[in-house]
Amino acid sequence: MPKVTEEHRIARRTEIAQAAMRCFARKGFEGTSVADIIAESGLSAGAIYGHYKSKNELIQLAVSELLGQRMAEVQTALQREELMEPGELIGVFLRGVEREFGNLSVLLQLWAAAATDAGLRGVADTIAGTIRGVFQTYLAAWHVRSTGLSESEAQARASREAWVYIGICQGYMVQSTIFEAFDAEAYIETSAALLAR
Repeated sequence: MPKVTEEHRIARRTEIAQAAMRCFARKGFEGTSVADIIAESGLSAGAIYGHYKSKNELIQLAVSELLGQRMAEVQTALQREELMEPGELIGVFLRGVEREFGNLSVLLQLWAAAATDAGLRGVADTIAGTIRGVFQTYLAAWHVRSTGLSESEAQARASREAWVYIGICQGYMVQSTIFEAFDAEAYIETSAALLAR
């Protein structure tokens, strides 16, 4: 039997994650069963359970893997000679998240469920930590290269600022999901402009 490559394993996990996100967007976390995810993905139960042990693990790993693409984009941005302004990173991040998730209501559902479910609260906290890490890494590097702060000063400042960036992104996700009149591009441009002051 041929050995499964790492690329194939990653592709299969992504395929399962995207099927799960489509189910969660349609039926919510509570309303989605593993059987729904199996049917949506077109894979066997063994294929699903070979990658994920439970629905909560699937939620955590699926969202984390999809957000991992954003971390890769940040790492690529950090290799450039001239860094984009931190406010511009919000647009890069949000457009990428929208591409990966398609329906941002999935993240809102996760946050809402996390308010009353301790297991999902841990999942949400881990995911928020990943997002915070994306911004903190970039902000620290930007402060060192663009404002002349020392490494320790840049890390301390980036640690504080990262929470604000998360809040701006959450505001985008909430408003774009709930309000019909929401203007995504205006929100991104205005956020970047305010952060540049």
